Amino acid sequence: MTMVDLSTAQFTLDGFSGTVWRPGDDGYDEARTVFNGMIDRRPVLIARCTSVDDVVAVVGLARDNDLPLSIYGGGHGVTGSAVVDAGVCLDLRGMRSVTVDAAGRTARVEGGATWGEV
Repeated sequence: MTMVDLSTAQFTLDGFSGTVWRPGDDGYDEARTVFNGMIDRRPVLIARCTSVDDVVAVVGLARDNDLPLSIYGGGHGVTGSAVVDAGVCLDLRGMRSVTVDAAGRTARVEGGATWGEV
């Protein structure tokens, strides 16, 4: 794994339409908070995606920089795996769409949806 100086690293997400937080940004602490209050992990970047293209960009950024990647769906996991220390948090809370096809008896649910949206 390539070592990255996280204190000076500048990561760019070309064409990203969501919201990005880095340590020190307003909203960073709120964005990294999970249901289990005992978890206090600090990603180098939190990217709240709003499209599939955003997800692809974030996965590519983590891959290209050899950074651990966590996926934040609802943030309710007891172990706090939605947030990773010194890595990239791919936040799906901007993707909560639920589409129901009653005739086909199917539903399409985006990754950030919680049971309340379903």
